[in-house]
Amino acid sequence: METRKPVTMSDLARDLGISRSAVSFALNNESQVSRETRERVIAKAAELGYRPNAGARALAGQKTDLFGLVTDIVSTPFGGDLIAGAQEWFWSHGKSLLIAGTSTPERPDARSIEMMLEHRVGGILLATTWNRAIELPSSLAHVPVVLVHCFDARGERPSVLPDEVEGGRAAAQMLIDAGRRRIAMINLPPDMVAARGRRHGFEDALTNAGIEADRDLIVTSGPEADSAYLAAHDLLSRHEVDGVFCANDRIAMGTYDAARDLGLAIPRDLAVVGFDNQEIIASYLRPALSTVALPFREMGRRGAELLTRTHDGDHLEQIVVPCPPIVRDSV
Repeated sequence: METRKPVTMSDLARDLGISRSAVSFALNNESQVSRETRERVIAKAAELGYRPNAGARALAGQKTDLFGLVTDIVSTPFGGDLIAGAQEWFWSHGKSLLIAGTSTPERPDARSIEMMLEHRVGGILLATTWNRAIELPSSLAHVPVVLVHCFDARGERPSVLPDEVEGGRAAAQMLIDAGRRRIAMINLPPDMVAARGRRHGFEDALTNAGIEADRDLIVTSGPEADSAYLAAHDLLSRHEVDGVFCANDRIAMGTYDAARDLGLAIPRDLAVVGFDNQEIIASYLRPALSTVALPFREMGRRGAELLTRTHDGDHLEQIVVPCPPIVRDSV
C-alpha cells in the first residue's frame, strides 16, 4: 500500500502558481496578500488536505500552540478525565496537546521530558496519581510548567490541587446529615498529603456539629482493600460505630467486606462514605457508595488554562479545586 506524502506549502504554491511566501502569508492571515489570494489558498489547502507542521511553526517563530502533558495517570481510572479536561481547554483555544506517560512522577522520565522539548512545546503539565511534593528535573528549568495534583517541593512553580480539607469536611457532613453520631475514619498513611487534609476536614465537621472526634475511632490503613478489610474488621468489632468515612474508595470496598462478615447491613447499621469517586468501585458496590469526587477533569482544565497564562508570563499561583460530594445509597 502506497503511503501518501503530506501536502506542503510548496505543493500549494505550485498548484496555485504563486510563491511559497504568499501561501505562508495567506495561511497565517497576514496583510501581505489580498483577500482573494487568501481565499484561494485556504480553498486549495482544504481540497488537498494540507495540515500545518506545528514543529516547523515553532522553530520559525519561537512560539507554539502545542503543549505537553507528562503523567503517570494515563493508565489509571482517572486518566481519561484528566486528559479530557486539559484537551477540551486547549482545543477550544486553538491549541494542541501532546501526551507522554511516566513511571516515576516524583522524578519524571528523561525520555518523556526530552520528547516534549524536542517538539518545542509551549509548556508542560505534570500530573500525578496522588497528591505529593515533587522535584522538577533541571532540564525543565527554563520551560513553563504547571503541576496538577502535586506541588513543587521548592515552591517555585504554579500548581492545581484538590481541596483535600473541604473534601474531608464534605464526607463527614454526609454522615452527620444522615443522623450518624458515632462516626469513625479509616485513613490513609499519615505521611500522605491527602491523609492529613482529609482528616483535618473530617475532624472540623464533627466539631462544628457538636460531635466529639474520638481518637479511638480514627485508624490507619494502607490504600488497598485488603489492608482496609483488616483495619475495618478490627475497628468495627471493638467499637460501636454507626458511620465511617473511608479516605479512599478502595478502603470503602474493604470496609464493605468487613461489615458483611460482621453481620452489619449498609446503610441500616453502618453508613459508609468514600473518597475519589472511582467509578468502577463506587457505582458498582452494593449499595452504591456515597463518596467525594477527586475533580481530575476540572483540575486538567484549570491546569491547561494556568499553563497558557504561565507561558505568556510568570504566574506563581496555586489553584485549589473543590471536591464535590456524590450522594448514593450507602448513607
